[in-house]
Amino acid sequence: MSEINQALMLMIVGMGTVFIVLLLVIYCSKGLIILINRWLPEKEIISIDKATEIPAKTIAVITTAICSASKGAAHIIKIEKK
Repeated sequence: MSEINQALMLMIVGMGTVFIVLLLVIYCSKGLIILINRWLPEKEIISIDKATEIPAKTIAVITTAICSASKGAAHIIKIEKK
C-alpha cells in the first residue's frame, strides 16, 4: 500500500506542477499581448482612392488567364493591388 500511496502522491504533485506552469504561461502570454497592444497600437488603414484601382482590361486578362489555366474550375472573388 505504501508504494501505491507514494505513486499517487507523485502523480498528483506532477500534474499539479504542470497545471500551475500552464496557467503561468497563459497569464504571461495575456499580459504580453496587453503590453504590446498598449505600446504598439494598430496602424490606421488608409483608404484607396480611384486613381489606384486596377484597370478593367487588366482584370479581364487576369480572369481569362485563371479561367483557362483552371479549365473553368476556379473563380476570382477579389483582386487586390499590393
